[in-house]
Amino acid sequence: MKPRTTNRDRAYYRHHRKRVIDRKWRIAKQIHWQIKKNQWGRLAKGKIHCSCGLCCEKSRLLGYPKAEKARIEGIRHQLMEYFQEHMR
Repeated sequence: MKPRTTNRDRAYYRHHRKRVIDRKWRIAKQIHWQIKKNQWGRLAKGKIHCSCGLCCEKSRLLGYPKAEKARIEGIRHQLMEYFQEHMR
């Protein structure tokens, strides 16, 4: 936790801790994790989701970036050439 440099009361920190827990609780529900009610505080710390392309909401919904699509297409093209040469 960062050192306190401003005068903020406990309610401020309590609010943000609850906000973080609620966000991670929604993610945990989407991937069907079972978390006991008395252990919700564990969600205040740490990473609970994977950042891979299959799990990442941005990649899944919006697709890959242009550079990534070009790289995938290049690999696909190389594979096609490889199989055409070795099938003859």
